[in-house]
Amino acid sequence: MTETLALIVIGAGMAGINAAKKCSQAGWSVAIVDELPYGGTCALRGCDPKKMLRAGAEAVEAVRRLEGKGIAGETRIYWPSLMKHKESFTEPVPESMESGLMSIGRQS
Repeated sequence: MTETLALIVIGAGMAGINAAKKCSQAGWSVAIVDELPYGGTCALRGCDPKKMLRAGAEAVEAVRRLEGKGIAGETRIYWPSLMKHKESFTEPVPESMESGLMSIGRQS
């Protein structure tokens, strides 16, 4: 079977998915090409995970800055728990992205 497409998007990150969605909603036939897992660098390994990890470091820094100014006690990052917190945000991304892509295809 040969199918003619109006657009082939390379990469299932946020930019690619947004482009595919807008074009599909405009009536274009669209395909996305990417390796699994879907989600792109930002959602899986970049911006979003960084925000989760940075929040822990910022909390420790805030406590240390306020030491002796009404805040007392040792604060430290327990890495396994912080990583589990980060993964609670990143692990659902590929399945969510794939479901979203499938719903785009059904809209056409």
